[in-house]
Amino acid sequence: MDSVASSGRSVPELDLGVAQRQAFGASYERPTDLADRLEAYQAGKLILPPQPVWQGDPTDWTADPFNDKNWRFQHHTLRWLNPLRWAALAGDEEARAEWVRVVNSWAEANVPASKTKSDFAWRDMADGNRAIQLSLGAPLVGSEDRWYVELLEYHRDWLMDPDHIVGRNHGLHQHSGLLVVGAVLRDGTAVETAVARMRDQFESTFDSQGTNDEGSSLYHQHNIVWWSQAWDRAQNEGMKVPVAVAERLESAGKVLAHIAMPNGQLPQIGESARGKVRRGLSDVTDFVASGGNKGKPPEEDTLILDRGYISSRSGWGQTRPLVEESHALIRYGEELRAHSHYDRGSLHIYAGGQQWLIDSGFHSYHSVAPENRYLKSREAHNVASIIGRKHNNTAPVELAASRITDEYHDFTLIDRGYGDDELSRRIVYFVKADCWIISDRVRSDDDVQVSQNWFVEPGTIARVRDNGFRLSGRDSRSFGIHWLGRGTHLSMKRASDESLEAWVGTKWRTLEPGTRLTAKSQKGNAHLVALLGSNSPIPLSIVESRVSMKDTIYMYLARGTAHWQITIRSDEVIVQESSF
Repeated sequence: MDSVASSGRSVPELDLGVAQRQAFGASYERPTDLADRLEAYQAGKLILPPQPVWQGDPTDWTADPFNDKNWRFQHHTLRWLNPLRWAALAGDEEARAEWVRVVNSWAEANVPASKTKSDFAWRDMADGNRAIQLSLGAPLVGSEDRWYVELLEYHRDWLMDPDHIVGRNHGLHQHSGLLVVGAVLRDGTAVETAVARMRDQFESTFDSQGTNDEGSSLYHQHNIVWWSQAWDRAQNEGMKVPVAVAERLESAGKVLAHIAMPNGQLPQIGESARGKVRRGLSDVTDFVASGGNKGKPPEEDTLILDRGYISSRSGWGQTRPLVEESHALIRYGEELRAHSHYDRGSLHIYAGGQQWLIDSGFHSYHSVAPENRYLKSREAHNVASIIGRKHNNTAPVELAASRITDEYHDFTLIDRGYGDDELSRRIVYFVKADCWIISDRVRSDDDVQVSQNWFVEPGTIARVRDNGFRLSGRDSRSFGIHWLGRGTHLSMKRASDESLEAWVGTKWRTLEPGTRLTAKSQKGNAHLVALLGSNSPIPLSIVESRVSMKDTIYMYLARGTAHWQITIRSDEVIVQESSF
Protein backbone atom coordinates (compact mmCIF):
# COMPACT_ATOMS: atom_id res chain seq x y z
CA MET A 1 0.00 0.00 0.00
CA ASP A 2 1.97 2.99 -1.26
CA SER A 3 1.82 6.35 0.46
CA VAL A 4 0.42 9.10 -1.78
CA ALA A 5 -0.09 12.72 -0.73
CA SER A 6 -3.70 13.88 -0.84
CA SER A 7 -4.84 16.81 -2.92
CA GLY A 8 -8.09 17.19 -0.99
CA ARG A 9 -10.25 16.22 -4.00
CA SER A 10 -13.04 13.74 -3.33
CA VAL A 11 -13.05 10.09 -4.39
CA PRO A 12 -15.91 9.64 -6.90
CA GLU A 13 -16.97 6.11 -5.91
CA LEU A 14 -17.37 7.00 -2.22
CA ASP A 15 -20.59 8.26 -0.66
CA LEU A 16 -19.37 11.39 1.10
CA GLY A 17 -22.81 12.01 2.59
CA VAL A 18 -22.01 9.25 5.10
CA ALA A 19 -19.61 11.67 6.80
CA GLN A 20 -22.64 13.78 7.74
CA ARG A 21 -25.28 11.07 8.28
CA GLN A 22 -23.12 8.94 10.56
CA ALA A 23 -21.15 11.55 12.51
CA PHE A 24 -22.89 11.06 15.85
CA GLY A 25 -22.01 9.30 19.09
CA ALA A 26 -19.40 10.23 21.68
CA SER A 27 -16.36 9.27 19.59
CA TYR A 28 -17.60 10.75 16.31
CA GLU A 29 -19.54 13.95 16.99
CA ARG A 30 -17.94 17.37 17.02
CA PRO A 31 -16.24 17.90 20.41
CA THR A 32 -17.51 20.86 22.41
CA ASP A 33 -13.89 21.55 23.41
CA LEU A 34 -12.49 21.18 19.89
CA ALA A 35 -10.00 24.05 20.20
CA ASP A 36 -8.56 22.70 23.46
CA ARG A 37 -8.16 19.21 22.01
CA LEU A 38 -6.40 20.50 18.92
CA GLU A 39 -4.07 22.61 21.03
CA ALA A 40 -3.23 19.58 23.22
CA TYR A 41 -2.54 17.40 20.19
CA GLN A 42 -0.36 20.05 18.58
CA ALA A 43 1.59 20.23 21.85
CA GLY A 44 2.37 16.53 21.49
CA LYS A 45 -0.17 15.24 24.00
CA LEU A 46 -2.12 12.08 23.22
CA ILE A 47 -5.13 12.03 25.55
CA LEU A 48 -7.13 8.82 25.84
CA PRO A 49 -9.36 9.19 28.94
CA PRO A 50 -9.38 7.85 31.57
CA GLN A 51 -5.71 7.11 30.90
CA PRO A 52 -2.91 9.56 31.72
CA VAL A 53 -1.63 11.95 29.07
CA TRP A 54 1.13 10.50 26.90
CA GLN A 55 3.71 12.60 25.05
CA GLY A 56 5.14 10.08 22.65
CA ASP A 57 4.97 9.37 18.94
CA PRO A 58 1.27 8.75 18.14
CA THR A 59 2.27 6.71 15.08
CA ASP A 60 4.27 4.23 17.16
CA TRP A 61 1.76 1.42 16.65
CA THR A 62 3.39 -0.89 19.19
CA ALA A 63 3.41 1.73 21.94
CA ASP A 64 2.19 0.61 25.36
CA PRO A 65 3.29 3.37 27.76
CA PHE A 66 1.07 2.27 30.66
CA ASN A 67 1.11 -1.51 30.19
CA ASP A 68 -2.65 -1.29 29.76
CA LYS A 69 -4.80 -3.03 27.18
CA ASN A 70 -7.48 -0.30 27.31
CA TRP A 71 -4.88 2.26 26.20
CA ARG A 72 -3.71 -0.01 23.36
CA PHE A 73 -7.32 -0.58 22.33
CA GLN A 74 -8.10 3.15 22.22
CA HIS A 75 -4.89 3.90 20.36
CA HIS A 76 -5.86 1.52 17.53
CA THR A 77 -9.45 2.74 17.27
CA LEU A 78 -8.01 6.06 16.07
CA ARG A 79 -10.79 7.80 18.03
CA TRP A 80 -8.26 10.47 19.01
CA LEU A 81 -8.27 11.66 15.37
CA ASN A 82 -11.84 12.90 15.71
CA PRO A 83 -10.85 16.53 16.58
CA LEU A 84 -8.47 16.64 13.61
CA ARG A 85 -11.21 15.45 11.29
CA TRP A 86 -13.66 18.12 12.44
CA ALA A 87 -11.03 20.84 12.12
CA ALA A 88 -10.14 19.60 8.66
CA LEU A 89 -13.78 19.60 7.55
CA ALA A 90 -13.89 23.26 8.65
CA GLY A 91 -10.97 24.09 6.35
CA ASP A 92 -7.90 23.54 8.56
CA GLU A 93 -5.35 22.25 6.03
CA GLU A 94 -2.77 21.33 8.68
CA ALA A 95 -5.33 19.23 10.52
CA ARG A 96 -6.32 17.51 7.26
CA ALA A 97 -2.73 16.72 6.38
CA GLU A 98 -2.07 15.31 9.84
CA TRP A 99 -5.23 13.16 9.71
CA VAL A 100 -4.14 11.73 6.35
CA ARG A 101 -0.56 11.20 7.57
CA VAL A 102 -1.61 9.27 10.68
CA VAL A 103 -4.16 7.11 8.85
CA ASN A 104 -1.62 6.32 6.13
CA SER A 105 0.96 5.43 8.80
CA TRP A 106 -1.51 3.09 10.50
CA ALA A 107 -2.27 1.39 7.17
CA GLU A 108 1.39 0.93 6.35
CA ALA A 109 2.08 -0.72 9.70
CA ASN A 110 -1.02 -2.88 10.09
CA VAL A 111 -2.36 -3.94 6.67
CA PRO A 112 -2.61 -6.78 5.97
CA ALA A 113 -3.50 -8.00 9.45
CA SER A 114 -0.77 -10.66 9.32
CA LYS A 115 1.74 -7.82 9.16
CA THR A 116 0.83 -6.05 12.39
CA LYS A 117 3.05 -6.19 15.48
CA SER A 118 0.26 -5.03 17.80
CA ASP A 119 -2.15 -7.26 19.70
CA PHE A 120 -4.96 -4.70 19.30
CA ALA A 121 -4.75 -3.56 15.67
CA TRP A 122 -7.32 -6.14 14.58
CA ARG A 123 -8.75 -7.19 17.91
CA ASP A 124 -12.52 -7.22 18.31
CA MET A 125 -14.25 -3.85 18.60
CA ALA A 126 -11.10 -1.85 17.78
CA ASP A 127 -11.64 -2.84 14.14
CA GLY A 128 -15.30 -1.78 14.15
CA ASN A 129 -14.68 1.56 15.87
CA ARG A 130 -11.79 2.34 13.54
CA ALA A 131 -13.86 1.47 10.47
CA ILE A 132 -16.28 4.25 11.43
CA GLN A 133 -13.50 6.77 12.15
CA LEU A 134 -11.88 6.04 8.80
CA SER A 135 -15.16 6.17 6.88
CA LEU A 136 -16.12 9.57 8.29
CA GLY A 137 -12.85 10.98 6.92
CA ALA A 138 -13.77 10.27 3.29
CA PRO A 139 -14.12 14.00 2.39
CA LEU A 140 -10.49 14.56 3.46
CA VAL A 141 -8.81 12.46 0.75
CA GLY A 142 -8.36 12.85 -2.99
CA SER A 143 -9.09 10.68 -6.03
CA GLU A 144 -5.42 9.71 -6.27
CA ASP A 145 -5.44 8.28 -2.73
CA ARG A 146 -6.14 4.71 -3.74
CA TRP A 147 -4.48 3.46 -0.54
CA TYR A 148 -7.35 5.01 1.43
CA VAL A 149 -10.06 3.25 -0.61
CA GLU A 150 -8.09 0.01 -0.28
CA LEU A 151 -7.95 0.55 3.49
CA LEU A 152 -11.72 0.93 3.67
CA GLU A 153 -12.17 -2.15 1.49
CA TYR A 154 -9.83 -4.15 3.72
CA HIS A 155 -11.88 -3.19 6.78
CA ARG A 156 -15.08 -4.13 4.97
CA ASP A 157 -13.71 -7.52 3.93
CA TRP A 158 -12.31 -8.15 7.42
CA LEU A 159 -15.65 -7.37 9.06
CA MET A 160 -17.61 -9.37 6.49
CA ASP A 161 -15.71 -12.50 7.55
CA PRO A 162 -17.83 -14.18 10.28
CA ASP A 163 -14.68 -15.72 11.79
CA HIS A 164 -13.63 -12.23 12.91
CA ILE A 165 -16.91 -11.39 14.65
CA VAL A 166 -17.29 -11.79 18.41
CA GLY A 167 -20.23 -11.50 20.77
CA ARG A 168 -21.97 -9.01 23.04
CA ASN A 169 -21.21 -5.28 22.74
CA HIS A 170 -17.85 -5.89 21.06
CA GLY A 171 -19.67 -7.61 18.23
CA LEU A 172 -22.19 -4.78 18.04
CA HIS A 173 -19.37 -2.27 17.42
CA GLN A 174 -18.14 -4.53 14.63
CA HIS A 175 -21.59 -4.59 13.04
CA SER A 176 -21.76 -0.79 13.26
CA GLY A 177 -18.33 -0.51 11.65
CA LEU A 178 -19.35 -2.80 8.80
CA LEU A 179 -22.55 -0.85 8.27
CA VAL A 180 -20.78 2.52 8.01
CA VAL A 181 -17.83 1.36 5.91
CA GLY A 182 -20.25 -0.50 3.65
CA ALA A 183 -22.31 2.67 3.26
CA VAL A 184 -19.35 4.88 2.34
CA LEU A 185 -18.22 2.26 -0.21
CA ARG A 186 -21.79 2.09 -1.58
CA ASP A 187 -21.76 -1.64 -0.84
CA GLY A 188 -25.37 -2.61 -0.20
CA THR A 189 -24.47 -6.22 0.58
CA ALA A 190 -22.16 -5.14 3.42
CA VAL A 191 -24.84 -2.85 4.86
CA GLU A 192 -27.50 -5.57 4.67
CA THR A 193 -25.13 -8.11 6.27
CA ALA A 194 -24.44 -5.73 9.16
CA VAL A 195 -28.15 -5.14 9.78
CA ALA A 196 -28.95 -8.86 9.56
CA ARG A 197 -26.31 -9.57 12.19
CA MET A 198 -27.74 -6.82 14.37
CA ARG A 199 -31.20 -8.38 14.15
CA ASP A 200 -29.85 -11.78 15.12
CA GLN A 201 -27.84 -10.47 18.08
CA PHE A 202 -30.32 -7.96 19.46
CA GLU A 203 -32.80 -10.47 20.86
CA SER A 204 -30.09 -12.19 22.89
CA THR A 205 -28.53 -8.92 24.05
CA PHE A 206 -31.81 -7.74 25.59
CA ASP A 207 -34.18 -10.50 26.65
CA SER A 208 -37.97 -10.19 26.55
CA GLN A 209 -37.92 -8.29 29.87
CA GLY A 210 -35.37 -5.82 28.52
CA THR A 211 -32.41 -7.01 30.59
CA ASN A 212 -28.92 -6.88 29.10
CA ASP A 213 -26.71 -9.99 29.07
CA GLU A 214 -23.46 -8.60 30.54
CA GLY A 215 -24.08 -8.64 34.32
CA SER A 216 -23.17 -4.98 34.83
CA SER A 217 -25.41 -2.03 35.65
CA LEU A 218 -23.27 0.43 33.72
CA TYR A 219 -23.03 -1.87 30.70
CA HIS A 220 -26.81 -2.22 30.72
CA GLN A 221 -26.95 1.56 30.21
CA HIS A 222 -24.07 1.51 27.71
CA ASN A 223 -25.88 -1.11 25.62
CA ILE A 224 -29.07 0.95 25.52
CA VAL A 225 -27.05 3.86 24.13
CA TRP A 226 -24.94 1.78 21.72
CA TRP A 227 -27.83 -0.21 20.33
CA SER A 228 -30.01 2.88 19.94
CA GLN A 229 -27.22 4.52 17.96
CA ALA A 230 -26.61 1.39 15.89
CA TRP A 231 -30.26 1.23 14.82
CA ASP A 232 -30.16 4.97 14.06
CA ARG A 233 -27.20 4.27 11.78
CA ALA A 234 -29.20 1.58 10.00
CA GLN A 235 -32.20 3.87 9.63
CA ASN A 236 -29.99 6.65 8.26
CA GLU A 237 -28.96 4.29 5.47
CA GLY A 238 -32.59 3.52 4.60
CA MET A 239 -32.81 0.19 6.43
CA LYS A 240 -36.00 -0.86 8.22
CA VAL A 241 -35.76 -1.22 11.99
CA PRO A 242 -37.73 -4.16 13.47
CA VAL A 243 -40.74 -3.20 15.61
CA ALA A 244 -39.43 -5.41 18.44
CA VAL A 245 -36.36 -3.19 18.76
CA ALA A 246 -38.28 -0.19 20.07
CA GLU A 247 -40.29 -2.40 22.42
CA ARG A 248 -37.25 -4.03 23.97
CA LEU A 249 -35.32 -0.78 24.26
CA GLU A 250 -38.32 0.71 26.08
CA SER A 251 -38.30 -2.29 28.44
CA ALA A 252 -34.55 -1.86 28.89
CA GLY A 253 -35.19 1.71 30.02
CA LYS A 254 -37.62 0.46 32.66
CA VAL A 255 -35.05 -2.06 33.87
CA LEU A 256 -32.46 0.72 34.16
CA ALA A 257 -34.86 2.87 36.17
CA HIS A 258 -35.46 -0.01 38.59
CA ILE A 259 -31.75 -0.80 38.93
CA ALA A 260 -30.93 2.85 39.65
CA MET A 261 -30.90 4.22 43.18
CA PRO A 262 -33.41 6.92 44.17
CA ASN A 263 -30.70 9.60 43.85
CA GLY A 264 -30.24 8.82 40.14
CA GLN A 265 -26.94 7.00 40.60
CA LEU A 266 -26.25 3.47 39.37
CA PRO A 267 -25.13 0.87 41.92
CA GLN A 268 -21.79 -0.70 41.07
CA ILE A 269 -22.88 -4.07 39.73
CA GLY A 270 -20.12 -5.93 37.91
CA GLU A 271 -17.57 -3.88 35.98
CA SER A 272 -19.16 -0.52 36.68
CA ALA A 273 -17.47 2.71 37.61
CA ARG A 274 -19.74 5.07 39.52
CA GLY A 275 -22.07 7.04 37.33
CA LYS A 276 -25.49 8.54 36.87
CA VAL A 277 -28.48 7.47 34.85
CA ARG A 278 -28.14 9.13 31.47
CA ARG A 279 -30.88 11.53 30.40
CA GLY A 280 -32.79 11.19 27.16
CA LEU A 281 -33.10 7.40 27.08
CA SER A 282 -36.79 7.09 28.03
CA ASP A 283 -39.51 8.72 30.12
CA VAL A 284 -38.87 6.44 33.10
CA THR A 285 -35.11 6.88 33.08
CA ASP A 286 -35.57 10.65 32.77
CA PHE A 287 -37.81 10.47 35.85
CA VAL A 288 -35.02 8.91 37.90
CA ALA A 289 -32.26 11.05 36.38
CA SER A 290 -34.15 14.29 37.08
CA GLY A 291 -35.10 13.46 40.66
CA GLY A 292 -38.74 13.06 39.64
CA ASN A 293 -39.00 16.43 37.88
CA LYS A 294 -39.37 15.05 34.34
CA GLY A 295 -40.74 11.93 32.72
CA LYS A 296 -42.88 9.40 34.55
CA PRO A 297 -42.16 6.68 37.13
CA PRO A 298 -42.45 2.96 36.46
CA GLU A 299 -45.72 1.42 37.59
CA GLU A 300 -44.21 -1.27 39.84
CA ASP A 301 -42.29 -0.88 43.11
CA THR A 302 -40.61 -4.26 42.58
CA LEU A 303 -39.19 -6.00 39.54
CA ILE A 304 -37.87 -9.55 39.27
CA LEU A 305 -35.67 -10.06 36.22
CA ASP A 306 -34.75 -13.49 34.88
CA ARG A 307 -31.18 -12.39 34.21
CA GLY A 308 -30.47 -12.01 37.87
CA TYR A 309 -31.69 -8.69 39.27
CA ILE A 310 -34.40 -8.07 41.86
CA SER A 311 -35.30 -4.46 42.54
CA SER A 312 -37.38 -3.60 45.61
CA ARG A 313 -38.20 -0.08 46.76
CA SER A 314 -40.50 1.85 49.03
CA GLY A 315 -42.00 3.91 46.22
CA TRP A 316 -41.36 6.49 43.51
CA GLY A 317 -41.78 9.72 45.42
CA GLN A 318 -45.54 9.60 45.92
CA THR A 319 -45.45 10.19 49.69
CA ARG A 320 -41.93 11.56 50.17
CA PRO A 321 -39.22 13.05 47.95
CA LEU A 322 -37.88 10.51 45.46
CA VAL A 323 -34.34 10.82 46.82
CA GLU A 324 -35.60 9.78 50.29
CA GLU A 325 -37.14 6.50 49.12
CA SER A 326 -35.55 3.19 50.13
CA HIS A 327 -34.14 0.77 47.59
CA ALA A 328 -32.61 -2.70 47.60
CA LEU A 329 -31.01 -4.41 44.63
CA ILE A 330 -30.49 -8.16 44.86
CA ARG A 331 -28.36 -10.30 42.55
CA TYR A 332 -29.11 -13.93 41.74
CA GLY A 333 -29.29 -16.32 38.77
CA GLU A 334 -26.79 -17.91 36.38
CA GLU A 335 -23.19 -16.86 35.87
CA LEU A 336 -23.16 -14.35 32.96
CA ARG A 337 -19.39 -13.83 32.55
CA ALA A 338 -18.85 -10.81 30.25
CA HIS A 339 -18.63 -7.84 32.66
CA SER A 340 -20.12 -9.57 35.71
CA HIS A 341 -18.58 -10.28 39.12
CA TYR A 342 -19.07 -13.23 41.47
CA ASP A 343 -21.80 -11.26 43.22
CA ARG A 344 -24.89 -13.46 42.96
CA GLY A 345 -26.64 -13.56 46.31
CA SER A 346 -25.38 -10.06 47.07
CA LEU A 347 -27.47 -7.11 48.25
CA HIS A 348 -27.14 -3.33 47.84
CA ILE A 349 -29.10 -1.03 50.14
CA TYR A 350 -29.93 2.67 49.78
CA ALA A 351 -32.10 4.40 52.40
CA GLY A 352 -32.63 7.78 54.03
CA GLY A 353 -31.09 9.72 51.15
CA GLN A 354 -27.87 7.78 50.61
CA GLN A 355 -26.35 4.38 49.92
CA TRP A 356 -25.11 2.41 52.91
CA LEU A 357 -24.29 -1.15 51.86
CA ILE A 358 -22.41 -1.58 48.61
CA ASP A 359 -20.23 -4.05 46.77
CA SER A 360 -16.54 -3.32 46.39
CA GLY A 361 -16.75 -1.82 42.93
CA PHE A 362 -14.46 -1.78 39.89
CA HIS A 363 -10.86 -0.84 39.18
CA SER A 364 -9.86 -1.55 35.56
CA TYR A 365 -10.05 -4.14 32.76
CA HIS A 366 -6.64 -5.60 33.63
CA SER A 367 -8.11 -8.92 34.74
CA VAL A 368 -4.96 -10.42 36.23
CA ALA A 369 -4.18 -7.38 38.38
CA PRO A 370 -4.52 -8.10 42.12
CA GLU A 371 -7.06 -5.29 42.51
CA ASN A 372 -9.37 -6.74 39.89
CA ARG A 373 -9.00 -10.32 41.04
CA TYR A 374 -10.07 -9.21 44.51
CA LEU A 375 -12.90 -6.91 43.43
CA LYS A 376 -14.43 -9.63 41.25
CA SER A 377 -14.30 -12.27 44.00
CA ARG A 378 -17.17 -13.30 46.30
CA GLU A 379 -15.05 -12.05 49.19
CA ALA A 380 -15.57 -8.48 47.93
CA HIS A 381 -19.39 -8.68 47.92
CA ASN A 382 -22.26 -8.70 50.41
CA VAL A 383 -22.78 -12.44 50.41
CA ALA A 384 -23.21 -15.22 52.95
CA SER A 385 -20.68 -18.06 53.11
CA ILE A 386 -20.22 -21.41 54.82
CA ILE A 387 -17.07 -21.03 56.89
CA GLY A 388 -14.29 -23.37 55.84
CA ARG A 389 -16.05 -24.68 52.73
CA LYS A 390 -14.98 -24.03 49.13
CA HIS A 391 -17.58 -22.31 46.97
CA ASN A 392 -18.17 -22.99 43.26
CA ASN A 393 -18.39 -19.47 41.86
CA THR A 394 -20.08 -20.56 38.64
CA ALA A 395 -22.94 -22.43 40.34
CA PRO A 396 -26.40 -20.82 40.08
CA VAL A 397 -28.09 -18.87 42.83
CA GLU A 398 -31.78 -19.68 42.44
CA LEU A 399 -34.79 -17.57 43.31
CA ALA A 400 -36.69 -20.27 45.22
CA ALA A 401 -39.66 -18.16 46.33
CA SER A 402 -41.03 -14.64 46.16
CA ARG A 403 -44.09 -12.91 47.49
CA ILE A 404 -44.94 -9.24 47.06
CA THR A 405 -47.74 -7.55 48.99
CA ASP A 406 -48.57 -4.01 50.08
CA GLU A 407 -47.00 -4.83 53.47
CA TYR A 408 -43.79 -6.60 52.47
CA HIS A 409 -41.53 -7.86 49.66
CA ASP A 410 -40.25 -11.37 50.39
CA PHE A 411 -37.53 -13.18 48.41
CA THR A 412 -35.72 -16.45 49.11
CA LEU A 413 -32.49 -17.39 47.31
CA ILE A 414 -30.74 -20.76 47.28
CA ASP A 415 -27.00 -20.73 46.62
CA ARG A 416 -26.00 -24.01 44.91
CA GLY A 417 -22.29 -23.33 45.21
CA TYR A 418 -21.69 -25.64 48.16
CA GLY A 419 -22.74 -28.96 46.66
CA ASP A 420 -24.93 -30.95 49.05
CA ASP A 421 -24.97 -28.15 51.63
CA GLU A 422 -27.85 -25.75 50.97
CA LEU A 423 -27.24 -22.08 51.76
CA SER A 424 -30.42 -20.00 51.71
CA ARG A 425 -30.77 -16.23 51.94
CA ARG A 426 -34.17 -14.76 52.71
CA ILE A 427 -34.65 -11.03 52.22
CA VAL A 428 -37.84 -9.42 53.52
CA TYR A 429 -38.52 -5.70 53.16
CA PHE A 430 -41.28 -4.23 55.34
CA VAL A 431 -42.80 -1.31 53.50
CA LYS A 432 -44.27 0.75 56.34
CA ALA A 433 -41.60 -0.04 58.92
CA ASP A 434 -39.06 0.68 56.14
CA CYS A 435 -36.55 -1.97 57.15
CA TRP A 436 -35.14 -5.31 56.03
CA ILE A 437 -34.64 -8.74 57.56
CA ILE A 438 -31.78 -10.76 56.06
CA SER A 439 -31.89 -14.40 57.15
CA ASP A 440 -29.00 -16.68 56.09
CA ARG A 441 -29.07 -20.34 57.05
CA VAL A 442 -27.38 -23.58 56.07
CA ARG A 443 -28.91 -27.02 55.85
CA SER A 444 -26.10 -29.56 56.19
CA ASP A 445 -25.40 -32.98 57.67
CA ASP A 446 -22.30 -31.47 59.27
CA ASP A 447 -21.84 -28.98 62.09
CA VAL A 448 -21.06 -25.82 60.08
CA GLN A 449 -21.08 -22.08 60.63
CA VAL A 450 -22.33 -19.32 58.36
CA SER A 451 -20.92 -15.81 57.90
CA GLN A 452 -22.08 -12.55 56.31
CA ASN A 453 -19.96 -9.77 54.82
CA TRP A 454 -21.30 -6.22 54.55
CA PHE A 455 -19.33 -3.52 52.75
CA VAL A 456 -19.98 0.05 53.83
CA GLU A 457 -20.00 3.12 51.59
CA PRO A 458 -16.68 5.06 51.78
CA GLY A 459 -16.89 8.09 54.03
CA THR A 460 -19.38 6.36 56.33
CA ILE A 461 -18.38 5.88 59.95
CA ALA A 462 -19.16 2.49 61.48
CA ARG A 463 -19.39 2.04 65.24
CA VAL A 464 -20.08 -1.07 67.27
CA ARG A 465 -23.40 -1.16 69.15
CA ASP A 466 -25.13 -3.89 71.15
CA ASN A 467 -25.08 -6.92 68.86
CA GLY A 468 -24.72 -4.70 65.81
CA PHE A 469 -23.33 -1.58 64.18
CA ARG A 470 -24.45 2.00 63.74
CA LEU A 471 -23.44 3.64 60.46
CA SER A 472 -23.17 7.43 60.39
CA GLY A 473 -23.41 9.21 57.07
CA ARG A 474 -23.77 12.79 55.93
CA ASP A 475 -26.17 15.35 57.41
CA SER A 476 -26.45 13.41 60.70
CA ARG A 477 -28.12 10.49 58.92
CA SER A 478 -27.60 7.01 60.33
CA PHE A 479 -28.33 3.40 59.52
CA GLY A 480 -28.48 0.44 61.87
CA ILE A 481 -27.60 -3.24 61.51
CA HIS A 482 -28.66 -5.44 64.42
CA TRP A 483 -28.35 -9.22 64.67
CA LEU A 484 -31.22 -11.05 66.31
CA GLY A 485 -30.68 -14.10 68.47
CA ARG A 486 -27.60 -15.01 70.50
CA GLY A 487 -24.02 -16.01 69.92
CA THR A 488 -23.24 -13.89 66.86
CA HIS A 489 -19.59 -12.92 66.58
CA LEU A 490 -19.06 -9.49 64.99
CA SER A 491 -15.91 -7.96 63.56
CA MET A 492 -14.96 -4.84 61.59
CA LYS A 493 -12.17 -4.40 59.06
CA ARG A 494 -11.14 -0.95 57.93
CA ALA A 495 -9.10 -0.50 54.76
CA SER A 496 -5.35 -0.36 55.27
CA ASP A 497 -2.19 -0.71 53.21
CA GLU A 498 -1.73 -4.25 54.49
CA SER A 499 -4.24 -5.80 52.08
CA LEU A 500 -6.94 -5.05 49.50
CA GLU A 501 -9.70 -6.02 51.93
CA ALA A 502 -12.29 -3.25 52.50
CA TRP A 503 -10.97 -1.06 49.69
CA VAL A 504 -13.64 0.11 47.23
CA GLY A 505 -13.01 0.78 43.53
CA THR A 506 -15.07 3.84 42.67
CA LYS A 507 -13.69 4.68 39.23
CA TRP A 508 -10.87 3.89 36.82
CA ARG A 509 -7.81 2.77 38.81
CA THR A 510 -9.12 4.52 41.92
CA LEU A 511 -9.54 2.81 45.29
CA GLU A 512 -11.11 4.50 48.29
CA PRO A 513 -10.90 3.23 51.88
CA GLY A 514 -14.06 1.58 53.11
CA THR A 515 -15.17 -0.71 55.91
CA ARG A 516 -16.18 -4.37 55.91
CA LEU A 517 -18.48 -5.68 58.63
CA THR A 518 -18.56 -9.42 59.27
CA ALA A 519 -20.96 -11.55 61.30
CA LYS A 520 -20.34 -15.22 62.13
CA SER A 521 -22.77 -17.65 63.71
CA GLN A 522 -21.85 -19.70 66.74
CA LYS A 523 -21.01 -23.38 66.45
CA GLY A 524 -24.05 -25.60 66.20
CA ASN A 525 -26.26 -22.82 64.84
CA ALA A 526 -25.73 -22.14 61.14
CA HIS A 527 -28.27 -19.32 61.06
CA LEU A 528 -27.80 -15.54 61.04
CA VAL A 529 -30.63 -13.02 61.17
CA ALA A 530 -29.91 -9.32 60.64
CA LEU A 531 -32.32 -6.38 60.90
CA LEU A 532 -31.31 -3.38 58.79
CA GLY A 533 -32.87 0.05 58.51
CA SER A 534 -32.33 3.77 58.28
CA ASN A 535 -32.89 5.97 61.32
CA SER A 536 -34.00 8.90 59.18
CA PRO A 537 -36.22 10.77 59.68
CA ILE A 538 -37.47 8.76 62.71
CA PRO A 539 -35.21 6.21 64.46
CA LEU A 540 -36.08 2.51 64.21
CA SER A 541 -36.26 0.75 67.57
CA ILE A 542 -36.35 -2.93 68.45
CA VAL A 543 -38.71 -3.32 71.38
CA GLU A 544 -38.46 -7.09 71.45
CA SER A 545 -37.09 -9.87 69.20
CA ARG A 546 -36.34 -13.58 69.21
CA VAL A 547 -35.40 -16.38 66.84
CA SER A 548 -36.83 -19.79 67.75
CA MET A 549 -35.14 -23.18 67.44
CA LYS A 550 -37.49 -23.80 64.49
CA ASP A 551 -36.17 -20.61 62.87
CA THR A 552 -39.31 -18.58 63.39
CA ILE A 553 -38.40 -14.89 63.65
CA TYR A 554 -40.42 -12.59 65.89
CA MET A 555 -39.96 -8.82 66.20
CA TYR A 556 -41.70 -5.94 67.86
CA LEU A 557 -40.52 -2.75 66.11
CA ALA A 558 -41.28 0.94 66.58
CA ARG A 559 -40.78 4.22 64.71
CA GLY A 560 -42.13 7.05 66.82
CA THR A 561 -45.79 6.29 67.54
CA ALA A 562 -46.04 3.51 64.93
CA HIS A 563 -45.49 -0.07 66.11
CA TRP A 564 -45.36 -3.40 64.29
CA GLN A 565 -45.50 -6.96 65.50
CA ILE A 566 -43.88 -9.12 62.84
CA THR A 567 -43.66 -12.89 62.61
CA ILE A 568 -41.67 -14.63 59.87
CA ARG A 569 -42.11 -18.35 59.36
CA SER A 570 -40.90 -20.56 56.55
CA ASP A 571 -44.22 -20.29 54.71
CA GLU A 572 -45.67 -16.95 55.82
CA VAL A 573 -45.08 -13.42 57.04
CA ILE A 574 -47.51 -11.78 59.47
CA VAL A 575 -47.45 -8.01 60.04
CA GLN A 576 -49.66 -6.40 62.68
CA GLU A 577 -49.50 -2.62 62.90
CA SER A 578 -50.61 -0.40 65.76
CA SER A 579 -50.02 3.20 66.79
CA PHE A 580 -50.02 5.04 70.10
